[in-house]
Order: sequence, then structure tokens, then C-alpha cells
Amino acid sequence: MKLKLLRLKKGISQKELAEQIGTDVPMLSKFETYKCLPIPSMLRKIMDALKCTIDDLYEPHELYQPKVKEKPTTKKEPNTYHLSVHLPREARAFLKTALKDCGYSSVTEWINRCFEQLQSTYKEVKEKEKTSPNAVKQVVKPNQSKR
Repeated sequence: MKLKLLRLKKGISQKELAEQIGTDVPMLSKFETYKCLPIPSMLRKIMDALKCTIDDLYEPHELYQPKVKEKPTTKKEPNTYHLSVHLPREARAFLKTALKDCGYSSVTEWINRCFEQLQSTYKEVKEKEKTSPNAVKQVVKPNQSKR
């Protein structure tokens, strides 16, 4: 994410931008250091405040969305994994709107992107284990933040 770079180019302090988008400096810092991602409504506020697009904020590889077949899967497709999850009742309507607003054409496309991010994170964890075998693993789920 190029948020810090764009903010600095515009000559805006963290405090000023945080106030403009309705958050605090610690949260803005988490956005800038990629420790936390802004929710769609916050992302829109950031883009409005910096007068930029999502392409200006993210590197191309961060926005890469592989095309996924939209046809139903069949048993002949060995690379298909059927996933069932239990979500809150309100998740269906929320996902339909949120995923579309975030640029995903389907839940499958979003899950594939999540999988790619998990692979990347896992690779980083394994690399850290190699360099520091006695390090304590600390896993933070995406919706949990340290406070």
C-alpha cells in the first residue's frame, strides 16, 4: 500500500488525514504499515481525502485478481475445492454488497485472493522460523487487532 507515500506527496500529516477520514493516528499508522486494512467505507474516505484512486493506493500485485470460471464446477475438475463455512445470518447480504464494492465479482474470487494472501503470510512465517527457530509464533486473525 502506498498510502504513506501519497500522504507525504500531498503534504498532509498523519493527524490531518486521520481527522479528515474520521479515525485516529494509531489506526492510520496501521493502514500505512499494512498491519491493518481499511474497510471499504474508510478506503473511500482515504481516496476522497487524497484525491486518488485505488490504483494509486495499491501496488499492481496487491490488486491482482485472477479470473475464476463462473460456471458450476463438476467432478471432472480435480483442482476444485468445495468449501462450506458457517457465517452469521447477516453475512450473505453484507458479502454481496461489500465484495462488489471492493471489486470482487464473486465470493470464489475473494476466497482465492484470501488464499493467496494466506500463502504469502505462511511463507513469511516459515522464513522467520528459519532465521529465529526459538521465536514464539504469534498469529493474529485478520479481524483482531492488538490494542
